[in-house]
Amino acid sequence: MRNRWLSTVLLGALVAFAPTVTAQKCPAPDNAQYPGSPLSYPMTSDQYAVQYSLDGGTWTDARVYISIYGGTNSSPYEPYSTYLPFANYPSGPNTSMSFVSIPAHANASVQIRVTNRGNGPFLAGDQVSVRPAAKRIRATLMGGGKVQISTTTAWDFAGEQFILWWDRDATHAGAVQGLAFFLDPPYDPPNGNVAVITSATDFSTLDLHSYDAVEFEGTVAIGGTPAAGTGPEGPGAQELVIPPNINTVFLAPRSWVQGKLRFDQGNSASAGGQVKYIYGPGVLDGSRFNYVFRQCRSASGDVVSGPYTGSQIDGFEAVSWFGNPMEPDIFVLDGIVVSDIDYTATANILNGVVNNVKVIGWNGNNDGFQMAQGTIASNVFVRTSDDSLEMWGGSITVTNATVWQNYSGGIVNLGWLNKFPGDYDLVDCLYVVRTDWPNPTRTSWIADPTDLLAHQDNGIIVSLMVPDTKFGAVSPPVYRNIFVDDTPRVFLSLKILPPDCDLSGLKGGPAGCPQIDLTLPSVVNLKIENVFTPQSIVDNSIGFQTLPSKFSYVDSNGNTVILRKPFTLKGTMNIDVTNVFIKLPDGIWVPLWGFDAGSVGRVITNGDNVDVDYSF
Repeated sequence: MRNRWLSTVLLGALVAFAPTVTAQKCPAPDNAQYPGSPLSYPMTSDQYAVQYSLDGGTWTDARVYISIYGGTNSSPYEPYSTYLPFANYPSGPNTSMSFVSIPAHANASVQIRVTNRGNGPFLAGDQVSVRPAAKRIRATLMGGGKVQISTTTAWDFAGEQFILWWDRDATHAGAVQGLAFFLDPPYDPPNGNVAVITSATDFSTLDLHSYDAVEFEGTVAIGGTPAAGTGPEGPGAQELVIPPNINTVFLAPRSWVQGKLRFDQGNSASAGGQVKYIYGPGVLDGSRFNYVFRQCRSASGDVVSGPYTGSQIDGFEAVSWFGNPMEPDIFVLDGIVVSDIDYTATANILNGVVNNVKVIGWNGNNDGFQMAQGTIASNVFVRTSDDSLEMWGGSITVTNATVWQNYSGGIVNLGWLNKFPGDYDLVDCLYVVRTDWPNPTRTSWIADPTDLLAHQDNGIIVSLMVPDTKFGAVSPPVYRNIFVDDTPRVFLSLKILPPDCDLSGLKGGPAGCPQIDLTLPSVVNLKIENVFTPQSIVDNSIGFQTLPSKFSYVDSNGNTVILRKPFTLKGTMNIDVTNVFIKLPDGIWVPLWGFDAGSVGRVITNGDNVDVDYSF
């Protein structure tokens, strides 16, 4: 019997792992610093040791894993980030994320003891606490410099995540050496005809077409003999294609799967329509893929089912699927950890379920959950530097989401371009434990043709939508119960703006800029309720961007249009803001009303027909 939420994932082909960056097709432009000797995961954390006890029972040692920023080719160090460089390793401090999975059950009393291995014992001045602070999980400094954390799981417990927070100095703190706790409900292995994979040799001896399910145990590198001419693939830098007959993939406790999963849904009218589960508390590790080739999937056209080159496979999501059935499969992901992704964590999930899934990525294009129409996500954790929760459809529900946003990306992304309706969407209980954006440094309503994005995707709630958008036109989405622990640079960036042609290419879309008539009106309706956040550093934006004179674009008829004078994009925005509380720099909390929206909320608007309704 599985956990009641269950999980599913996907599989693919082969992937290139390059100890150093070699010349292949379509490398994505970046100035990243790739390690000369990439780290090999799994690695036991040298920063923390953890013990846990359930319901007053014996103390059990838990293995704490670590991901070090810049340590692998999937997450090279970006000089413009705010993080410590990997060049310090192993002699000096690095930016890292340690994480530990702890089995639990409903209504359990959970005690956790943490020893600081990297920086000596915890001190009173470290001000140790647990984030999200709104969950009120207690942390107590004990004798010997250990910290004890106490919490109780809920009656309907289906997974929980939180982090240890402490402050000492610029190189020794929870912001630098992160530690996340993942409490997992019981996950039973699959029944029936199960292919149990414990080593890479099993791939050459097991024919997955003759099984109903796959179970991974221990450390397994997806691999085998690379296809001729596909590049420098190695074990763990490849994708496993799961055939249509398999509906269940289980990552057993303490399993560590190196590679990516990709489901074959079939290509006939009778194919698809199955429920696919990928579940369990194990780890899917993408650290052996190569970040520089993350945009190579469509180098020679839209890749569907192969054949693939090594560089193309780097551009698949950690969990993905392919095929063209009339009724696509429904994917259910539950419990897994997806770490060190070189690209997005999941392909677009349609009518699926995501529960208790944890994502750790470091750089841009390392998106979290890409959710389409009807998807439900609950009890999730994301730390990455691109959009964490992509609400790219209608009737999407997200509850109990904990996010640590790295140096770029939006936490809740309403959409890019003009194709996401947003109707009936719900975000309920969003916990923002940390935001590390260094940009933007100011808000501008004038579009800069040389930098259209201009860090406008950095914010807690962001829109990168363009003219002719119809967002929330039928039923406005509701984003409520949002708790922010640290001062955000930007809370809201709700804009209609021109499409970024460079970004469209970067996203792997068709060559050239999307052809959109920028004079078409847009509609954006959104309700924001019950927010507790420190005051933003930079002004929050609600409205329509202004295009400067001589701005050029290609309209929907393929004609090039050059503006003779400045033009402000048009449409209507109706944003309801209810029960928002702002923590001022002096520590005082104040409610947000319309009269203090500019001074307290730091909200500015632009364009006609922008209606922001504040109530309390």
